[in-house]
Amino acid sequence: MKRTWSLFLSACMLAGASAAADTAAVTRQDISHTVFGLGEVQPISQPGVYAQIDAEVSRVLVGVGDAVKKGDLLMELENDELAAEVAQLEYEIQLAQSEVLYTKEHSQYVERPLFYNGNMPKMNQLTGERDTGTYSNEITIYSPCAGRLMAIYIEPGSDALSVYREHGCVAVLSTDGRMKVELSGIEHVRLALDDTVYIFGEGVDTVGRVVELSRRGTEAVIQVIGDEYPMDAPVTVEMPDGTVLGEGVLAVNKPMPVSAYGGTVKGLPWNITVGSYIEQNEIIARIVWSEIPLYLANDEVQRSYAVAKTSLEKAMEKQEALAILAPCDGVIASVEAERGDAVEDGTKLLSLVEDGTGMSLILSVDELDVVRVEKGQTVSLQADALPEVALTGVVQKIAPLGNTVTSVTTYDVYVELTGEIDLRVRGGMNVSGEIVVETARDALTIPMDALKKGEDGWYVTLEDGSEAAVEVGVMTDERAQILSGLSEGNRVEY
Repeated sequence: MKRTWSLFLSACMLAGASAAADTAAVTRQDISHTVFGLGEVQPISQPGVYAQIDAEVSRVLVGVGDAVKKGDLLMELENDELAAEVAQLEYEIQLAQSEVLYTKEHSQYVERPLFYNGNMPKMNQLTGERDTGTYSNEITIYSPCAGRLMAIYIEPGSDALSVYREHGCVAVLSTDGRMKVELSGIEHVRLALDDTVYIFGEGVDTVGRVVELSRRGTEAVIQVIGDEYPMDAPVTVEMPDGTVLGEGVLAVNKPMPVSAYGGTVKGLPWNITVGSYIEQNEIIARIVWSEIPLYLANDEVQRSYAVAKTSLEKAMEKQEALAILAPCDGVIASVEAERGDAVEDGTKLLSLVEDGTGMSLILSVDELDVVRVEKGQTVSLQADALPEVALTGVVQKIAPLGNTVTSVTTYDVYVELTGEIDLRVRGGMNVSGEIVVETARDALTIPMDALKKGEDGWYVTLEDGSEAAVEVGVMTDERAQILSGLSEGNRVEY
């Protein structure tokens, strides 16, 4: 029995001696200390596309994942008030253009001096000479543009001013060879732009096309190619299957009113009749004054035209904003408005991932580690979905304020991916990263298990059982850099 116990003790002592005898050599190698972070990949450039005017979405032409080129039409908006404003301004500028032509196209001009209050001569401030005005006792009305005469309200002997006050003009021209019908109160029929419809009336049997829709399809403008039908003719509009859309009257699509303000109509050329086609600057009528009272204020007319032109240009700029275009080449990342949605100026409509701009990510790093993170440090990354793909990056910046959740504080570290990026890496993928915060090249290292901490600092146990104080540099989970206290080839216990 004593012999058995003695053998057991001997075995235990041999085993202890064997465990204590595990040693490792002090070796040279590169060593790096890293800190860990979690985050997700995001494209560097993901521009949003925003509405620039209050409107309603009428068409969405793209979906998430669609590749687009800069300038491609992505979405269309509509604004009924703006469309009406543009139409009114177009009409007003036509009137202004007509006025410009009207004041320029006179015969039998007479230049007469101008006076203040009828007795003081008006002097030119620049030249010092007397100002003169242009007068005429016979006015020739010329066509301001080419087109078909749709209405003539004057005849020989009529007073031009009275006719103008009654009708707002003395004649109406069709400038684009088209007519239109405006419908409202459409129910139980779903119309789309470019739909074909049929138009019937007395002497009218033709085809039209839907060119405008508003009020969610309850109002429509039907355009007719041709202007040979009479203005204000009552018509009925039907779908190809015979469904009646509504009733309306034919109107000139783009009318040009012809103005005249006074005098007696002397006569009209023989070819000036309703339905006839006339060229620009062709004579429509001659008006005679019994005396010469007319002063042509060309400057004022030109200013009115300039104001109308500027107003129309501004309205057209707003109208152009209804077409939502791609700001760059890329892929649609989100579509945030649907057909029929009312949007305000500044509402986000879509977003894109811009081609060729690279990827970035934000890593959440613990507060104990972030103090060692600096701009320019290298980051090794791995996507959870692609463990076989190695990614690298560089620290760009560190957030100054932390995020605290359940007593744990982390800081956002912004990293830009570098090098060639696998095409399978997509925005939103979760990644883990190790930021290299400290590196030592060709350093003396030992296993971390051999390093011990005493009251006076770090120390190790050598192979012969003696202890040696050491100065430590870079430390990782597995190894530690030795700055002093050991030499290459020394062996330490662990």
